[in-house]
Amino acid sequence: MNGVWHRLMDQNQTKSQVAEFYEEFQSRGKYDYLYGDEERKNLYVELIGKGHRILEVGCRAGNLTQYYHEGNEVVGVDVDRNALKEFKKRLGLEGHWVDVDSEDLPFGDGEFDVVVFSEVMEHLRFPQKALEEICRVLKPGGRLVGSVPNAFRLRNRMKFLFGKPFEVDASHLRSYSYELLRRELAGFFVQIDIHPVSGHLLGGGSTGIPVFTWLPFRIRALFALDLVFTGVGKEGKK
Repeated sequence: MNGVWHRLMDQNQTKSQVAEFYEEFQSRGKYDYLYGDEERKNLYVELIGKGHRILEVGCRAGNLTQYYHEGNEVVGVDVDRNALKEFKKRLGLEGHWVDVDSEDLPFGDGEFDVVVFSEVMEHLRFPQKALEEICRVLKPGGRLVGSVPNAFRLRNRMKFLFGKPFEVDASHLRSYSYELLRRELAGFFVQIDIHPVSGHLLGGGSTGIPVFTWLPFRIRALFALDLVFTGVGKEGKK
């Protein structure tokens, strides 16, 4: 895995090399990520809404898109060409081959009401560049809806204390806590909200005790699997 890590961290790598890395992971089912968790899925649908022109950055094969695209006009971008083919085949939606780490988004200023940016930031060398571009293509008052893994949840902290690695995905180049995520977003967005979702207090699967939405925020932030966030683009970030 160390060789993979260093290839990803090489700032001189080409777009095609990045694409090949994710295409190989996709071929092994590494990114067939399911949003089947009802809490997470329903939260996304609620936050995204209907009647919008939407850009999904990191659309993959439409794993999340399938739940919200009806009633919206959706365009996707991804660095994985095979995933984009599946995105079009599966949902009939327009997709663009873009590496947001090294390229600008191929859209004009203020084209979108909403940008969906789910499970992407942790994969980027330069998330600030991507966030700046997202601000540019959002309409005034437009919204960002996204998520990152809650890397410092209690289960991962316990693994670390016992000398076990808690980050096993070689494509994750950075880790976010609630505080780190808010700080990253605050440079580009206002009205930031972060929702800790999914995961378990004890156990896992159907027999585990889930992170209930009625629990105090600090408890959910400590145990939740993901951090779903929203923000409104700052004026002047063009």
